[in-house]
Amino acid sequence: MPLANTEDVAARLGRPVLLDEHPRIAAFLEDVCGLIEDYCGRDMDRRLGQSITLYPANSCVLPIPLRYRTFLTVAGARQDGREVTGWTFNGRQLTHKDGWGESAVVLTASWGYEVVPASVRAVACSEVIRWLALAPGIGRERVGEVEVEFSAPSSAQTLSQASRTSLTPYRRSRIGSLTLRRQGTALTLRRPVDSHD
Repeated sequence: MPLANTEDVAARLGRPVLLDEHPRIAAFLEDVCGLIEDYCGRDMDRRLGQSITLYPANSCVLPIPLRYRTFLTVAGARQDGREVTGWTFNGRQLTHKDGWGESAVVLTASWGYEVVPASVRAVACSEVIRWLALAPGIGRERVGEVEVEFSAPSSAQTLSQASRTSLTPYRRSRIGSLTLRRQGTALTLRRPVDSHD
């Protein structure tokens, strides 16, 4: 299930899509879906019964990459060709009390949105419509006082700044916080206290 379909684009265009436009719109929808997922750092399109291969670090905890965590359900885990049982899943990681060892773990899982959020569908459609309106090699056009900005042929197929702003709530933060501590005496950044102050 893509983030949007040709009918969604046609409804927003306000006219029927011509038969010869279907392949181009389908290609643009596939491209924009990939760009949205890459920008947000997660898969949004629903994947059912897919395999995810993870590599444990000889620990009891097996973290799931952010990309797969959207409504993730895990049906099973295999390691060295055998079904693994006794694990628990909390939405972010699988825990096994006996540890995972170091062999690859293959999960059978489903993830992504069952129903695409309306705002994500709107972004996908608006980008496709914007791309359809641009002639190859033109990055931006303006009608009043005629202005045309030329660009590399493929550079128009990127997410606009407006789309990026709209996708902010769906974007995964890739940067965590890190607390640094220094051993030894604490460094004081205040100026010395003058007895005359």
